[in-house]
Amino acid sequence: MIKKILASSFWLLIGNSIGRLSMFLTNIIVARVLSQDSFGEFSMIRNTISMIEGIVSGTLGSPSIKRVSEVSNSNQEQLNMVIKSLFILNLVISSILAILIFILAPYISEAFFLGQEGMIQGLYIGITILVTTTLSGTIQNIFIGIEKYQQLAKASIYASLISFPLVLLLINYFGLYGALFGVAIYFFLDFTVKYWQLKKIVVFSNASAKLSFIVKESKKLLMFSYPLLSSIIMTSISFWYARVMIVELNGFSSIAIFDAAFQWLTIIMIITGATTSVVLPMFSKNTKKNQEKEFNKILSLNLFVNFIIAILFAGTFIFFSKEIMILYGKDYIQGYQVLQILSITAIFLSLSSIMNKVYISKSKTKEVAIITFISISIMLLLLKSELLNGIIGLAYSFMIFYLVNFLLYVILYKVNK
Repeated sequence: MIKKILASSFWLLIGNSIGRLSMFLTNIIVARVLSQDSFGEFSMIRNTISMIEGIVSGTLGSPSIKRVSEVSNSNQEQLNMVIKSLFILNLVISSILAILIFILAPYISEAFFLGQEGMIQGLYIGITILVTTTLSGTIQNIFIGIEKYQQLAKASIYASLISFPLVLLLINYFGLYGALFGVAIYFFLDFTVKYWQLKKIVVFSNASAKLSFIVKESKKLLMFSYPLLSSIIMTSISFWYARVMIVELNGFSSIAIFDAAFQWLTIIMIITGATTSVVLPMFSKNTKKNQEKEFNKILSLNLFVNFIIAILFAGTFIFFSKEIMILYGKDYIQGYQVLQILSITAIFLSLSSIMNKVYISKSKTKEVAIITFISISIMLLLLKSELLNGIIGLAYSFMIFYLVNFLLYVILYKVNK
């Protein structure tokens, strides 16, 4: 069992790591090329788009993997139709959100970003990032659902090798806007290469997807996902608004320091996220009562593996926190404490993510929404009460959210069991 989890996780880790490494290096380069305020603007535009994209991917991502996994062993035509339906549904939703961003960009800049004129143009460019990341995320979920991790890794490597030089050129010549366009180009190429790779695995028919089937699949997916939607909206908006509060109090330079440190939390999540993602199809295939023993075995092993990995990397980042932060420039070294807190946060985030997959595999999405609501409420109450202040307080609020989230998942799981 451990061998299977680690073997699948290895290839998914390679696929995720190469792509994230490109974006990770892009952030360091942007931080060193741009001023701290400009990097803060870049971070907030990315966070805003990520929040909106996260509503789509967070709501439909895991259910999509679950659905593809369920039909992966059925006839090719049904798998074909499910995949087409997923693309159409995700494109329709992302297009609606893109139109809303275009209309509301001036208001968002005025209300949340100190009226910075450049933020409006940045949000317009961010529309392309929203669409390309949605496409890239959708096809990634399909690969995970059919458990083709090695092919996914190869596609990620090819996309990164092609796109990274282009990203560097755009940053050097066009600054902030070039960095944003570079991110969009990366995700577009990532989708294109993965789609080309997917066509080698799944034989797509020339026949158009039947509208009735698309509507049926979309309805099924949305009905399953709607409790997750409320959960994702609560989480995404709360985390985004917590950052906005820092910008309003201390300006863009402070959020630049926080997000520089936050990048290192994502490294831990790339690694533990690989094992977390591969386990969802395994959970989904072992949800019947007579498979409970196998299900719990998978859960226990995955919690143990992720905990050990997260502890090792968190400890390393804490020990070298000052050396890590100075990579972004001397103005960023003051964020070493933020990095230390976020490194500990990554442990609880990883464990919470596994428990989240458990509830999704068992179709207990309403429980996910309730647990998220309680965790978010505690986090925001602490921030609003001013018990937590500045970027240090913001880091602690993230840690408290994931700690409470994980504990509630475990308690409710034990009670139900």
